[in-house]
Amino acid sequence: MTSSHRGARRVVVTWPNFDLGTGSAGASLVAAGLQVVLEPKTGLRTPEEVIAIMDGAQAAIVSTDPFTERVLHALPDLRVLARVGVGTDSIDLKAATSCGVLVTTTPDANYRMVADHVLAMMLALVRRLPENDASIRAGNWDRAGSLTPRDLGTMTVGLLGFGRIGRAVAARLAPFGPRLLASDPQGVPADAGAQGVDLETLARCSDILSVHVPLTEHTRGIVSASFIERLPPGAVLINASRGGIVDEAALAAALERGHLAGAGLDVFEQEPPTGSRLLGLPQVILSPHIGGLSHESIAEMTRQAAQSVLIALQGREPVGAVNPEAMASWTDPPVHPVAVEGNG
Repeated sequence: MTSSHRGARRVVVTWPNFDLGTGSAGASLVAAGLQVVLEPKTGLRTPEEVIAIMDGAQAAIVSTDPFTERVLHALPDLRVLARVGVGTDSIDLKAATSCGVLVTTTPDANYRMVADHVLAMMLALVRRLPENDASIRAGNWDRAGSLTPRDLGTMTVGLLGFGRIGRAVAARLAPFGPRLLASDPQGVPADAGAQGVDLETLARCSDILSVHVPLTEHTRGIVSASFIERLPPGAVLINASRGGIVDEAALAAALERGHLAGAGLDVFEQEPPTGSRLLGLPQVILSPHIGGLSHESIAEMTRQAAQSVLIALQGREPVGAVNPEAMASWTDPPVHPVAVEGNG
């Protein structure tokens, strides 16, 4: 680490509505003598914009800003990227490691919220609440007609991905009694409450498909046009994982021609999804990537992210470090030796 890093005490925060009040995560950074600069991400942000707002920063607490290889190489002072959440698909981890930038996440802070959000979308779609709401507002009273709901307990729910969130969704669904299928590269334990199947079976049998895999080179576009076509007629698709996993053009086409009955989307290929055909479809529920958010989960995630910054700037490895090997290039003494209790 060069001497220029020692004098840098700037932490840029792109997480929106970051709290700097007394007792907050932000207050802990200020109390440690760090300069906190708020640059909330509220829409699309280009790599050039990221370079401009991060210039001279030693640490950052970030949302889904694009930290590409070019961005990371343009920020020689940067040492810590604390991601609020668990997704790192917007960060080039290989480039971060080679540039000596430690990336951290906030594990276990919000997976229950995502599972709750998925269940809420699932029930709303099965019960056709958005369409019935719109119908009443239009002056109709359509009982036992074209907007009649289905019974969740008679349906088959397919979980694409059976990690922490997928298992939490399965646990919430169990009392409703649907048949539960799951497909995961790591396998599905026999006592997990869901039957492990391959992708072909998952597609053919899922009246409701819920996506719970991270966005990687292997999962990008995995819910393709052909996958969607294999879903049963009248199926429902929910994605609260990452945009890019589902082919949104194929999804829109399947909804428009009636092959799928509905969709619930918390994430999109482009966020916000300006101009998407999905915006005009009444059988689609949309939310602004808030599946993992609640007042409580935000407080915990930002607390963990702030602690990760403080601990890492002492030269120690925080809980949630994704690429701790990046710290091997930190040859100078700790750059900001503040007193921090615990380990994030």
